[in-house]
Amino acid sequence: MGERAGMRYVCTQGSRQGGRAYNEDRVAIAERDAAVLMVLGDGLGGHKGGALASATLCEVAVRAFRAVRSARVQDPSNFLAFVLFQAHQTLKGLGRRLDPPIEPRTTAVLALVQDGCAYWAHVGDSRLYHLRNDATINRTHDDTMIETFRERGILDEEESRAHPEKSRLLACLGGCEEPTIHLGAETALHPGDMLLLCSDGVWEAMSDREMARALGHPVLENGLADLLLAAENRRQKAADNISAVALRWQDRTGRPAGLTPQARQLTARAFWEQGRRLIVGRKLEEMRGAAKKTSPKD
Repeated sequence: MGERAGMRYVCTQGSRQGGRAYNEDRVAIAERDAAVLMVLGDGLGGHKGGALASATLCEVAVRAFRAVRSARVQDPSNFLAFVLFQAHQTLKGLGRRLDPPIEPRTTAVLALVQDGCAYWAHVGDSRLYHLRNDATINRTHDDTMIETFRERGILDEEESRAHPEKSRLLACLGGCEEPTIHLGAETALHPGDMLLLCSDGVWEAMSDREMARALGHPVLENGLADLLLAAENRRQKAADNISAVALRWQDRTGRPAGLTPQARQLTARAFWEQGRRLIVGRKLEEMRGAAKKTSPKD
C-alpha cells in the first residue's frame, strides 16, 4: 500500500496463531483518498465468541469508515469513539440473539491518519505505539491494574511484562460494563514516523526497541513479518496470538487542526450527551436562521 491523493505512506498487517489452538485476533486496514484507518482486536479467549467479537469490531469499523460521505472524516477522534461504542452495542445485541446467549468480548485499538496527523482510540490492553528514530514517542495505556502499578512506579517495565496478573483486563468491548474510551491527542506525523497497533502477544514478547528496530526494515512488510515471527519463537508454546498493523509515514510533517488538543477519556454517557448538545445546538441555529428570514423588515 502506498501513495493516495498526496498522502505518502506504507501500511501492512500480519497475524500468527502462536501456541494457541485458535487465532482470535483480527486486523483490518481501510483506505480512502484522504485517509487510512487501521483496526486491531484481540478476542477474549476466556469468553465464548472471542474471534466473533474481534471480527465484528473490524467489520463495524470498516463499514463506518466507508460510510463517511465527505472526503475527510470531520472529527476523527469522535468518529473513532463512535465506532467503538457502536461495536460494543453490536456485540451486546449479537450475543443476546445467539442460542444459548453468550458475551463475545474483545480489546480494540483503532488509528486514523489524514492530513498528516494521527488519531487513535482504544479499550483493553492491545496497544498503539508511535515510534520515531527507534524510540517510542508515545503508547497507549493498558486497561489493567498492572499498568496502573507501572505508572505509579510500583513495578518497572520488565516486572510489568512478567507479572502473572498482566492480562487481567479492567475494560473491553462486549462486556457487562459500558467501556471508557481512551482517545489519543491529535498528533502530527514526521517523515519516517511509524505507528504500530499490536496485540499483547507482540508487546509481551518484544521490547520497544526490538519492535522499532524490526519495523526499521527497508521493506515494512518484511520487517513486520520478522517481528511477529520473532515474538512467536521467543514464547514458543506459551505464545499468545500475535497480530499487528504497521504504518510508516513518508510525507511531509502534518499540521494539527486542534480538534483533539490532548489525550482524554470518554464514557458512553458523555459521548451521547455531547452529541445531543451538538444536535440541539444545530437545530437552534436553524430555527434562528429561519426566524430571521421570515421576520418583517423595518
